[in-house]
Amino acid sequence: MALPKYQVKNLRTQTLVASSVIEAVGPWATFKGLMFQPSLPSGHGMLFRPARGIHTNFMRFPIDLVYFDNELKVKKVREAMGPWRYDFTNAAGVIEMKAGEARAKSISPGDQLQFDTV
Repeated sequence: MALPKYQVKNLRTQTLVASSVIEAVGPWATFKGLMFQPSLPSGHGMLFRPARGIHTNFMRFPIDLVYFDNELKVKKVREAMGPWRYDFTNAAGVIEMKAGEARAKSISPGDQLQFDTV
């Protein structure tokens, strides 16, 4: 079964945040996430809904975390979270992206996101 994939846009800046965001669906995909992946290309990410805590165990690279609420408004941005770290922010969802992408795309708390199926 193919996992859902989205493009994510920041409506405040009218820019594309990511062109290929895969949603982790089910317990295995949610647990595994980006573990064991060698890297994450620019413009790609992984979506988790809901977000009750993120870990970077067994990851080989740092990631940016973009948390959002039920209305898809950015709640928190955590930049460059390295391997073997934890973040227990409770949110409606989170997008994991390559480190540096959140700053490069000017993502800030309060920004309105839009998800389009691809």
